[in-house]
Amino acid sequence: MHCGRCDTIKANCIGNCAVCPIRCYLHQHAPVVQTYLALQEDVVPREGFGLAIDLGTTTIAMQLINLQTGQAVNSRGFANPQRKFGADVIARIDAANRGQLSELQVCMHTALEMHAAELLQDRPLAQVIISGNTTMVYLLLGYDCHCLGVTPFEPATSLKNSYLWKNIPIFFIPWISAFVGGDVVSGLLAVPCEGTTLLVDLGTNGEIALCHAGEIFATSAAAGPAFEGMRPGMFGSQILQFAAENKLEPYEMAQVQLAKSAVRTGIEILLDLAGRPDVNTVYLCGGMGQAMREQDALAIGLFPHEFAGKITPAGNTSLGGAVRLLRNLAAMAEIPAITAARHINLAEQPQFNDYFMEYLTFD
Repeated sequence: MHCGRCDTIKANCIGNCAVCPIRCYLHQHAPVVQTYLALQEDVVPREGFGLAIDLGTTTIAMQLINLQTGQAVNSRGFANPQRKFGADVIARIDAANRGQLSELQVCMHTALEMHAAELLQDRPLAQVIISGNTTMVYLLLGYDCHCLGVTPFEPATSLKNSYLWKNIPIFFIPWISAFVGGDVVSGLLAVPCEGTTLLVDLGTNGEIALCHAGEIFATSAAAGPAFEGMRPGMFGSQILQFAAENKLEPYEMAQVQLAKSAVRTGIEILLDLAGRPDVNTVYLCGGMGQAMREQDALAIGLFPHEFAGKITPAGNTSLGGAVRLLRNLAAMAEIPAITAARHINLAEQPQFNDYFMEYLTFD
């Protein structure tokens, strides 16, 4: 049965919210944000309303916050209109570099303004906070993307402290690197990093952050399409279940093997660099993490068996971090320590090839 709140994506509805990757944006992100933010600090009241935006490559999520109470007033998720230029960040960087940057920027601006207006309904907007991967932020701001597509793959433009939209201040959560974006920084703001904590975003560009002994190690793993779904109507959580049960076609199994090995290799290398600490908590971000069964991830070796019982679905942590900042601007003081994370280029690590070959097979 189709959910009435999904009108913006009705054409793509698969009729099963339990496995739909949009579900966490439309239904689950509000309680998840409240659960984790309750562990952080109290609301600091101020006048007006704030808009938190998670600028995802595939889906955009918004949540309107009453700044006096800190409560969510309304929320929505919708498909990123830039998808017509390509499904992943590499395709969009290429499109921008071929002269379509203005078109990419305009279609995003148009969608954001339309959906923001529908959420606000004439309420006074005081601030906007945007979280997203580095490429999506570059495209929204109309920055030259050439630096993101060529070695050393580092952003050439720095973010300002604040931008204005119709005289309303907009703050972009800053990135760590070209492929470890503000969405990861925001995610680390949203969850309690107590003890040794691992944050994993299982998307096309699988991002991983390890917090240990006051230091943060961050990387990205080219997971490809496997975790975003390879069949119409089937998404990553089902793919992992079918892989664990050996029910995939050979070409699908090969995609899962590559994606699994890329993420597992990233995890192992970060653990190596941190001195092989015992991990206390593993937070899985986004719709994939929300619906994934722990036993499937362990069965195929996506995570080591030592993680059993430590894996926590955390929903949309990118949106959650933006909401936390709206509720208490003092939390911005934590951002510099997060963006100072050690960014690890996996391909430059001497153990990369050995790990990648080792984890190609399923446990």
